[in-house]
Amino acid sequence: MPVITIDLEDLNRLLLQPLSPAELRETIPLLGADPDEISDHEAVIEFFPDRPDLLWTEGGARALRAFTGQAPGLARCAVAKPKTWLSVEPSITDIRPWFLGGIVRGVTLDDVALRSLMELQEKLHVTLGRRRRKASIGIHDMAPLKPPFRFYGCSPHEPAFIPLGCDEPMTPEEILQEHPKGVAYAHILAGEKRYPLIVDSQEQVLSMPPIINGQLTALSADTTDVLIDVQGLDRQAVETCLNIVTAALVERGGSAEALEIRYPSEKYIVPDMAPREHRASHDYLTRLLGWDPGEEQVRRAFGRCGLEGELRDGEWIVQVPAWRADLLHPVDLLEELAIGLEYDEIPEQLPQLATFGRETASRQRERECREALLGLGFQEVVSLTLSSARAQHELPAREPAGEAHVTNPVGEEYHLLRPALLPGLLELLRTNRHHELPQRIFEVGWVVRDHTNRLALGWVELNSRAPFSQARATAQAVAQRLGIEGDAQPVEDGMFIAGRCASLGDALVFGEIHPRVLEGCELGYPAIGGEMLW
Repeated sequence: MPVITIDLEDLNRLLLQPLSPAELRETIPLLGADPDEISDHEAVIEFFPDRPDLLWTEGGARALRAFTGQAPGLARCAVAKPKTWLSVEPSITDIRPWFLGGIVRGVTLDDVALRSLMELQEKLHVTLGRRRRKASIGIHDMAPLKPPFRFYGCSPHEPAFIPLGCDEPMTPEEILQEHPKGVAYAHILAGEKRYPLIVDSQEQVLSMPPIINGQLTALSADTTDVLIDVQGLDRQAVETCLNIVTAALVERGGSAEALEIRYPSEKYIVPDMAPREHRASHDYLTRLLGWDPGEEQVRRAFGRCGLEGELRDGEWIVQVPAWRADLLHPVDLLEELAIGLEYDEIPEQLPQLATFGRETASRQRERECREALLGLGFQEVVSLTLSSARAQHELPAREPAGEAHVTNPVGEEYHLLRPALLPGLLELLRTNRHHELPQRIFEVGWVVRDHTNRLALGWVELNSRAPFSQARATAQAVAQRLGIEGDAQPVEDGMFIAGRCASLGDALVFGEIHPRVLEGCELGYPAIGGEMLW
């Protein structure tokens, strides 16, 4: 989970009433945070990743002001009308399709505030931004700039500009090859013929997103007016990052000003800091809470969480600030209500109904599979539920099985939910190939076929000798334990060698793993295995 370091003197400057280290240690866990260490001068706090609005001193101060009663209720952020614009050219829309931004004037920044702002930027890059691929943020000193601005795709060889932390100009291509940030994030722009660039009306370079800002607009203690740019692949992530950074700078004494973003066929006025409306019935909240604290208590609880609730005709209409991206469903309002009431204050109640549990059919199958394979000397493992098309389809030459794809994957190796267990087991053997032979592993777990969760069993044996007869003996032992009858029948499956693959019943398949698959998994010994699907 994200960990931030808060300077307590800086935090107390942002509060209406200062908190002592002891008071902070007592209060901060009630907001859903885990204090790693709180001294007289600073606090190291671990926050849940679903609260990116708290990954900065300013966000923590705002939440504490509401929770401790210093300033309960919804904090509003006014945004002045735009005075300038930024144009997004067609040359960039295929590379970074979403660009939003804003201006904050009259900011007061010292060294502590700058460190907090930089920490917020990096934490957002890692969490919401998925390491800058999904969204990346630039924060610029406006003093040397001449609006309006332009976002376009430039040549790899020009223009040259001085990147942050350097003294000499570099071309975009040189930045990707030589600058530390360029080397670290060059993969995001791999294969692109043009690179993103933001310039002002005099062609001064602000940034080469998502890689590096220009030295020209570096923030300092003398900065008063700030330009924020956020661009990426996902509008919701881009908008949330913009709102959070804008709110942070407003906390530092700034005033938000909108920026007109001009696309070729449309335009946006951002940031939009107006509260979002969420609804949940009073009966829904109190029924799941198990207690009805009354209208006034519910309203007060929402206020302690920085929300504003109003009860109309049995339904709570709750105003949520623009920087809260974690509230998606009425159950999220229930969580806020419980936090605002404090979990320890919710009355204890004994269950009104006594029930008796029993083993489900799937649990019984899992137990039987474990008993069979553990008895044969196999070791149980748990592999990742995310996989790739290469592991699941390309190497074993299998047809796609209607698995679910991840919309915004962390990487190319984890972009779909596994439709089978064997590829994951082979990948596990690849990472442990330095261990002694034989290696016998199995897994009982859930896979996704035709967009439906299904229970599966998979096992693999890696050995210097792994004949088909051994695979059949293991499969027959499993079949006997599971009550599967019938003789082995030959089948075709790209995971196994043709002619050395068979099935028992309708779903238990076993055989010798194909050399193509073993080579792709960097395994230098024969392997046998099997799998079953319910």
